[in-house]
Amino acid sequence: MKKNIGNAVVRNRIKRKLKYAVQKISKKKQLIDLNYTYVIFGKNNVYKDKFENVLNEVNETFKKIRQTGN
Repeated sequence: MKKNIGNAVVRNRIKRKLKYAVQKISKKKQLIDLNYTYVIFGKNNVYKDKFENVLNEVNETFKKIRQTGN
């Protein structure tokens, strides 16, 4: 996370939201290929959005990655 995103509280909350979203997706679906390393960048809107919106965004992103890989 870049330091211009916000203070430490904001950056840590964004990281926690993204980490939990990826964990939730990896448990339910086989969208995430564990043979690869993924880098996820969080923006300010992740802090303000509800978790359902963040989860849907991450889910759609991994679907796009999965389609381009096949």
